[in-house]
Amino acid sequence: MKFTVHVDTGSGDPQPSSVRTLVLTGELDHGSASALQKAFDEAYAAEARYLVVDLTGLTFCDSTGISVFLGARRALAAREGGVVLAGLNQRIERIFRLTGVARAFATYPTAEEARAALPGA
Repeated sequence: MKFTVHVDTGSGDPQPSSVRTLVLTGELDHGSASALQKAFDEAYAAEARYLVVDLTGLTFCDSTGISVFLGARRALAAREGGVVLAGLNQRIERIFRLTGVARAFATYPTAEEARAALPGA
């Protein structure tokens, strides 16, 4: 399945510039990780402090994808921000748990709950 990254601006109201929501679908691997990195880079350039990453449609994630997530976490921590994950399906949650990555991120059932949990939301 083709990997895509979509920037979700919510229900009509633009999100504050400090928060970006990225909706991922498909398989995140060595061949597609550059698309995710590009989306993260655009969020950094737009001065985002927080990223909500909706993984509901993600079907696979390898170590390259995990490295991109961890890099985003480090970059946003430098801005006193962070990355939160939402909608982890059973398969992705298992990959993140087995690799220890799950402990590095706050997780929420939905992107809406993740956004609501962020400071200033």
